[in-house]
Amino acid sequence: MQVRFFGGLSVGTDGTDAVVPGRGQQALLLRLAVDAGTAVGYRALAEDIWPRDVPDDPRAALQSLASRLRRSLPSNVLSSTPGGYRLELSRDDVDVTRFQDLVARARATGDATLARDALALWTGDVWTPHDGFDWLVRDLLEDRAHAERLVAAPASTIVGAAPPPLSAAATSSLGAALTPLVGRGDELHAIRERLATDRLVTIIGPGGAGKTTLAVETARAVADSIVVELAPASAGEVWTAIAGAVGRGIRLPESSGAPPSATERVAEAVAGRNVVIVLDNCEHVVSEAAEAALGLLRMGAGIRVLSTSREPLGIPGEAFVDLGPLPPADADTLFAQRVRSARGRVPGDDERATAARIVRRLDGLPLAIELAAARARTLTLAEIDSGLDDRFALLSNGPRLSSERHRTLRALIDWSWDTLTDEERIGLRAAAVFPDGVGAEDAVAVAREFGLTAAPFDALVDRSLLVRRDGRFRMLETVREYGLDRLRAGGIERTYREHAAEALTSLAAAHEAAARGPGLRSTLSWFDANEENLSAALRTRVDAGDRRGGVRLLRSLFWPWAVRERSADLRRAVSDVTDPHAPLDDEATVVLEAVALFASAFPEPGQPATIDAASFAARREQLEEAARAHPSEVTTLVGPLLRVAGTVFVAGVGHTASGWHVDVSDAEIESTPPWSRAILYALRAGAAQNAGDAAVLGVESERALAMFEQVGDPWGTGFASQLRSEWLVLADRLDEALAVIDRAGAAIEGLTSIPDVLQQRAQAVGILLRLGRLDEARERADEIDRLARQEGSVRSLAQARMTAAQVAVAAGDGAAALREIDGIDLAEQPGIPEQFFAWFDAQRAQALLLLGRDDEARETLRTGITRAAASGDHPIIASVLLTIAGWNAAAGRIDRAREALDRAAAVRGAPDEREPFHLWVRARMGAGAEVTPAPAVGIPPALSTVDAVVLVSLLD
Repeated sequence: MQVRFFGGLSVGTDGTDAVVPGRGQQALLLRLAVDAGTAVGYRALAEDIWPRDVPDDPRAALQSLASRLRRSLPSNVLSSTPGGYRLELSRDDVDVTRFQDLVARARATGDATLARDALALWTGDVWTPHDGFDWLVRDLLEDRAHAERLVAAPASTIVGAAPPPLSAAATSSLGAALTPLVGRGDELHAIRERLATDRLVTIIGPGGAGKTTLAVETARAVADSIVVELAPASAGEVWTAIAGAVGRGIRLPESSGAPPSATERVAEAVAGRNVVIVLDNCEHVVSEAAEAALGLLRMGAGIRVLSTSREPLGIPGEAFVDLGPLPPADADTLFAQRVRSARGRVPGDDERATAARIVRRLDGLPLAIELAAARARTLTLAEIDSGLDDRFALLSNGPRLSSERHRTLRALIDWSWDTLTDEERIGLRAAAVFPDGVGAEDAVAVAREFGLTAAPFDALVDRSLLVRRDGRFRMLETVREYGLDRLRAGGIERTYREHAAEALTSLAAAHEAAARGPGLRSTLSWFDANEENLSAALRTRVDAGDRRGGVRLLRSLFWPWAVRERSADLRRAVSDVTDPHAPLDDEATVVLEAVALFASAFPEPGQPATIDAASFAARREQLEEAARAHPSEVTTLVGPLLRVAGTVFVAGVGHTASGWHVDVSDAEIESTPPWSRAILYALRAGAAQNAGDAAVLGVESERALAMFEQVGDPWGTGFASQLRSEWLVLADRLDEALAVIDRAGAAIEGLTSIPDVLQQRAQAVGILLRLGRLDEARERADEIDRLARQEGSVRSLAQARMTAAQVAVAAGDGAAALREIDGIDLAEQPGIPEQFFAWFDAQRAQALLLLGRDDEARETLRTGITRAAASGDHPIIASVLLTIAGWNAAAGRIDRAREALDRAAAVRGAPDEREPFHLWVRARMGAGAEVTPAPAVGIPPALSTVDAVVLVSLLD
């Protein structure tokens, strides 16, 4: 199989082109192809496929995309690996990776022929599914520029070619570079630009970034320059070091009398000259270096100072050039060149992915890359990659002639560590146990937990050991590993992790307090930004057996996780920290023990219950009493919600239970806080909708929506709006229903999962169809399809196809509806509820009836009504009954059709006369048939039965 992205997407298999439909599948193919032959982890895939809005459950979404992509590719090309997926192709089978490899080899060997071969592959612009792959386009354009330079350059300038004869004119007092500079062209240009306009420029960056190399390269390019190496200088020796360098670089005039001081010698030597003086490695003597730089600048207008440091000198007028990691392409090239130096050949095709992974793990730091590449003399690249799990032991043998601080990776960071104060050292080790970094607004609270102020974090930024980006203090991975290594060596890692867990527990509690109201969005943003921090903190609590600490933290995670629909994570965490024998002596314990009991009434599909009815009832009474003793917005709900669970549990049918109800009085509701009251109103409305009680649905949905709007809770407003819109449809107030559901969409955008958003949008499509606004409905269905393909989960894609099928049925296009429905793949998908399958059956039967395939429709409906009755979901039962009415009408059984319609109205709570298929049924029942059936009120109770045997008989 050959995959091409230059000039458009093309997948060639056995002489034909395979079609890969959908942006989600195409994005997955591209991301895997970039690392062809190598496993790519779930997180890396999710970040590139969904750069702006990663699904709440990226693993499930990726599984769905991979399942569908496999159907478009030859067998065994896409394989699952632990933690990710792999495209079983060589890099030569993918045009962009073959291009990259050819350019890398051309740059490493100076072979212009390889560069021409690479350029021949560039047959058109790089195809990408969306702008989230702009990093790939930039990398490829950068490689193309390198290749074009190699093709155009004279042989003598190509890396690896013989150097030109050395002439006196070319001689530099600094000597020639031992190895060619790789990359850093933009930074060199920035340094030269700054020196043209500013007299003091500091190259600032972490250790090993190549600050000295760039400073020396800059000095080589000017007529007069002096490089002062301050690394060996101790306190009080800076001017002596400068004087020594001046003596080497510029001839001092002869003088008589007393020997001049070091400062006088320098002043005498540089007077009247245009000189660039490089002060290299200032960080360990930064105060003296700053004073010396200021003194040098005052010695003459022609003097410019270029300093390198891991922190600013702090002089007014100081200009900066920040030096971060190498760009990926340059980092890969540097590694390839140094590997060739170590073992005589660049990484082979089978090693490209490993080499790239090594470079990424080393944060693109040139010195770390060079140290790792040097190990290729005795280790394979796979062994180097594995050895990076203990990178400081692996990279412990640098070049013999390198300075002491550049000889090992540990020495590189030790150099910075040695300059830190005790508080800064605590701050660095503390930051190391926060994998997500520390939010700037949280720095004071985090620092306080470690006995500090926030000042050390800012100091570590100045010293290039932390980076402040996007409102957070972050670490390079190598620095973080160093901090963790220091903690382990001191036997204090657990202590620091426990402090971090305590800080995060307090912060999470403070943010969670605003989660039930207008502060929900900012609360969720904080929890999202600290996801790995919080997970690590929870693991720390669990691993330490700290049940109470775990309960406190999980209590704060409970509602944000619930809103984000992280039910699997919540269920697992609750089982880790709860204990039915623990005393119910605080609010957090009561909440989580109640969640644990609630979950026991709803076991995972296929799993048996873990508690009997009597034990459930006894535990429920204990928790209700404890909830009254520890009142809060959440504990107020413990009693009513456990009573709901109790009705399900007693029914003995688990997650498919029917007839659930909210056992709570008006007086009990009125005594609760406003947010809790709104939740209870909404639960009442949901129970009424499920039971087909339109009157109660109308009253309770109105109350719930009004209360949530009063509280200012966007999630609750969205939830209640959907229930309110359902009632407005039944009341034939369709314009109001559409306005309410559209407001709901705006309310929940970005709060809950994409499938939930799509469900709400599908509800709006249904209303538009009832209003006869087919074109608008089709436009919205297309937007749902676009979002579903972008998100890629089975649930979203199924929702999109069902919505498109509804539109097709309304348009009378049975064939289009059937194509959409048959395109839904629910095979081997766990957790799909019965009511969805019943809805699926109803939609399929409607499409078959439109096509005149009545016998197939009848068999589909037999299955559908059985599933619907088992689910106990009255709106779904009503949808299947409506379709049964359609089958009877098509068969000329008008009485049975009328009975099915009456039963649908009774089950739903009101007739849904403007539903498009209802109109189709009425038309088939005869032009003279009564258009408006008898109202639901007064319909005999027997019509509201949901017994499967009774309802199936309508098809006999």
